[in-house]
Amino acid sequence: MSKHKLAYAPIDELASLPELADDAIDNSGAAYIMAKRANALRVQAAALTWGARGARVNCLSPGIISTPLARDEMSGPNAAGYARMIEVSSAHRMGTPSDVAELAALLLDDRGSFITGSDFLIDGGVIAAMRGGAL
Repeated sequence: MSKHKLAYAPIDELASLPELADDAIDNSGAAYIMAKRANALRVQAAALTWGARGARVNCLSPGIISTPLARDEMSGPNAAGYARMIEVSSAHRMGTPSDVAELAALLLDDRGSFITGSDFLIDGGVIAAMRGGAL
C-alpha cells in the first residue's frame, strides 16, 4: 500500500481497497487498532460539533480493568499475554473500575471544563511499554 493511499482514499472506496481485504491483513489486531484510532478522531470531530452547543466530548480508553470479563481472560488461552502486559506496565497491576470512574468524574466535573476532544488512555502504561519495545 502506498504510504498515503489509506489516508486519502475517499470514504466510499475504503472498504474496497485490496490492502484491507480479509486475506490481506495478517495481523488480527490491526482492525482493533484502526477502530481505536478512528474513534479518537471521531471524538475530536464530535467535540467540534457539540462544542458549539456547549458540550464537551471525550473518550476513555481503558486497558485491562479488573472486571469479570478481564478475570475470565486472565484464566483463558491468552492469560500469559495479559499477565505479560501487566508485568511490563508502569503500574504493574490491572486497573480497577474505580480508576476509570475517577477519570470520568474529573471529566464530568467543573475541574474538567477545559478538556474536550481528547482520548484518554488509562491502561497503567501498557501501550507505553509496547511502544518502548517491552512487549
